Amino acid sequence: MGQIKVTSAIKGTGLLAMVWLLTSCAIWSPGYQQPEVQLTNIEPLSRQGLEQRFLITLNILNSNDSALKISGLSYHLKLQGHKVVSGVSSGLEPIPAFSQSTIKLQATANIFGGFRALESLMSSDGGPVEFELETRISTAWWKFPITVIESGSLDVGL
Repeated sequence: MGQIKVTSAIKGTGLLAMVWLLTSCAIWSPGYQQPEVQLTNIEPLSRQGLEQRFLITLNILNSNDSALKISGLSYHLKLQGHKVVSGVSSGLEPIPAFSQSTIKLQATANIFGGFRALESLMSSDGGPVEFELETRISTAWWKFPITVIESGSLDVGL
């Protein structure tokens, strides 16, 4: 009988702790808005063998009332559904509240993804090029990364 009360007390305490955590997150940041990430430039860097590197320029918009402290960032650019460029970075400067920051990062091309995207473009009827930029932002205050996806199509006149 005593063990049933202890087990019930532990379950009750765990439930209360979970409710408190969920409500405290909502109370601490009720108007939190996910940052926006925009790809503004891709510039090829010198090649090393078959490895092609790029300088990627991203614009990150923080529309919250507190600084966005980025502990790490990873990103993938897909063209026609194929991952063609990937990169990671850490040690970035915080983005102040209600502001934006332009950051430049190095990325590596996925040669096989590039071939598949090129093949897809060549076999298409010259329509728009579908793209997707997926950025995962790790912050110092939250264990799980914030995932931001920007996608669309570009008419490049092929």
